Amino acid sequence: MRLLYLCQRIPYPPDRGDRIPVFHHIRHLGQSHEVVVGSLAHPGTRPNAERLQKELGLGLIAPDHPVLRRGVGMARAFVRQEPLSLGYFHNSGLQERIGAEAARRPFDAVIVFSSSMAPYAEGFRGTPRIMHFCDVDSRKWASLAEYSGGVKRGVYEREGRLLLEYERKIAAAFEASCVVSRSEAELFQTHIPGIPVHILENGVDTEYFGALPRRPEGTCVVFVGVMDYAPNVEAVTFFVERVWPAVRAARPEARFVIAGARPAKQVRALARAPGVEVTGYVPDIRTHLSPALLSIAPLAIARGVQNKVLEAMAAGVPVLTTPQVAAGLPAGAEELVFTAERTPEEFSRLLLEVLADDNAREERARRALDYARRNCGWESKMQVLDNLLAKVLETSRGSTCSGLKPSL
Repeated sequence: MRLLYLCQRIPYPPDRGDRIPVFHHIRHLGQSHEVVVGSLAHPGTRPNAERLQKELGLGLIAPDHPVLRRGVGMARAFVRQEPLSLGYFHNSGLQERIGAEAARRPFDAVIVFSSSMAPYAEGFRGTPRIMHFCDVDSRKWASLAEYSGGVKRGVYEREGRLLLEYERKIAAAFEASCVVSRSEAELFQTHIPGIPVHILENGVDTEYFGALPRRPEGTCVVFVGVMDYAPNVEAVTFFVERVWPAVRAARPEARFVIAGARPAKQVRALARAPGVEVTGYVPDIRTHLSPALLSIAPLAIARGVQNKVLEAMAAGVPVLTTPQVAAGLPAGAEELVFTAERTPEEFSRLLLEVLADDNAREERARRALDYARRNCGWESKMQVLDNLLAKVLETSRGSTCSGLKPSL
């Protein structure tokens, strides 16, 4: 088959939340099908596009998407009372090149990753379309509004409201919708009722993350993530300002490493606190997981599955997180991470308990590692994608969309 796969960013290298699943999807699909990826080359990512094509040998349509174009798109979306997300990712060049490619030779199916890329698939009515929401993105903006004030609060509330309207529209129009976790599926059914939803979980490269032996160095706690992403910024700010002082008072030797690309100004300022290090981009995140006694994910706003938790589990590093994050893990994994309510008192208390109990901490990590190896490899997740694609194609040949059985 000939497939069109639409995604927001060049999915290479697979080292951040959206690029990781897309890379594994297209690599897997490319083994059996002809895959053309439609994406956007944000500033500095053109070399990544070339490496992706060289490594996977697939078709790629990826016009440049500079800052000015994004700004104009959002301004236009604001005036038109449309979600700013759609304006941010609007690129007429991509739309034209996709149309020309389809005219040259039609696609058998279209897969869209993230609702903000759905406008590029609206012209493919009659072609089977799968909408992989990943997360119910509108609820992320609604959650951000709760933790913001002033102008930001108003902007986030507007985005949440308008994006939900659009999510409902495309869920009704596409042949199948899927999300990344059971908790997201429940959220989907609450806010987009009446539409079947399938669960297409993220996996983790267990061989890669398990290849570097753990070598804990002192009392090292690590947070991993893209550090200009608002929920990550909020999480580490909360931790350093409200939790870390109690930890350092009890364990003066403790270090907290914030490892991840593009740290925002607010994150960089956290390095002024005693024992806190902000690394910026690192080429191999395993080098910061290996020396850590504990990986933390103190997020209040947690959509979908946090890849950082799966990666720590696969690296054999114990994890302390919040119930919101744990709820998004695959079935059976929630009990394999430590969870604490996101208050300064509870999070610091449990963190210190975990640091003090070597046996309990390492036993939990061993169980989590075994679980990741048995249940979280990408190959098992790709079977779900294959089955969903087959069902959508079968439905398009004769059945109605309601014939697709939801996987919830």
